[in-house]
Amino acid sequence: MDKNTEYILEVARCGGITKAAKNLYITPSALSKFILAKEKELNVCLFAREGKKFVLTYAGKRYVEMLEKLNSYQMEINSEMQRLASMYMGRLRIGFQMSLASVFINQILPDFQKLYPSMQIMLEEGSSNELFKLLSTHQLDVVISLTKETNPDFGYLDIKEGNIVLVVPKNDSLISEAENKKGFSYPWIDITKCKSKKCVLLSPGQEFRKLTDQVYNKLDIILNQNVQVKRTKSALLCVSNNMGITLNCDLFVKFHNFEDKVNLLSFGDEQIKNKLSLVYQNNSMLFKEITALSEICKNYF
Repeated sequence: MDKNTEYILEVARCGGITKAAKNLYITPSALSKFILAKEKELNVCLFAREGKKFVLTYAGKRYVEMLEKLNSYQMEINSEMQRLASMYMGRLRIGFQMSLASVFINQILPDFQKLYPSMQIMLEEGSSNELFKLLSTHQLDVVISLTKETNPDFGYLDIKEGNIVLVVPKNDSLISEAENKKGFSYPWIDITKCKSKKCVLLSPGQEFRKLTDQVYNKLDIILNQNVQVKRTKSALLCVSNNMGITLNCDLFVKFHNFEDKVNLLSFGDEQIKNKLSLVYQNNSMLFKEITALSEICKNYF
């Protein structure tokens, strides 16, 4: 952001010189002189002084509105130039959920590089929320993630559909209480029977943690947290070692080869679905490469 723009916007946001100057790492006197000089240059009063408060005048409000638009346009220009630079440099920036790291790096990426040996690959691991923010600001070209919702600004290439399941240890008592139920992929359990069970939870903010909180809160069940982890593979490892139960997607259980180490149970009024997809910006100039990547993913998933 241009300093002139930054100074005006910060004073408007803070409503005064002292706090704005502190945030901008300059002296109040220097910032005050800048505001006076800018008002003289524009030949309008941008701020009405009310004691120590700086309140935007009508002219000031219009000026700030236009500065914000200008700043937004500049960010859009920068993002577009970064995107074009990626294309010309032969660079593909790929984001993926941490739970997919092993299968992506060990299997998918080597096959993709055989097709595009000269393309530079930049990888970013993170939660789906973090990755989609980076995609929306053109800091990533494509994201591989489980997703339920669609964004009109994004294109989607579906790889495989999965089910949200309750993952329990092999010898857990819930298994004998589960029953086959039409419309569900796995034996069905009344999740209220999990009230006394210890839970293995992902970190707050992660999608499966949000889903777990929603499911239990809806039934007014207080989570009995035993272990908290950052990665799905760690959660599955904890479950396989009888440390508790967890909610996850059956695709991830298969990706990490835990099918024989844990049991999967369905729950709820209907099966909750998730899709593993490649998500990209509409009109991406790297669509050919992204499509090739999706075909490779389908081979492994």
